[in-house]
Amino acid sequence: MKTASVQQAPQKWAQILEWVAASEEVELTEKEKVIAKVVPANQPDFLARAKKVWGEQPPGKPLSELVGEARGGEA
Repeated sequence: MKTASVQQAPQKWAQILEWVAASEEVELTEKEKVIAKVVPANQPDFLARAKKVWGEQPPGKPLSELVGEARGGEA
């Protein structure tokens, strides 16, 4: 996850929007504490991203389990 301080946000706004457009979440911090998140309007397709990284059948856990973990424990 990307981060930017509240002080940096005005100067980095174009870059923050590029990150979000690329399905990244961006945490905005103030005094090293997260105070806000900028998130993509559409939920990223975790399964498609996982297949792109690991292929159709990665070694170890099934993709469905990896996707569930990425979504916060959802199976």
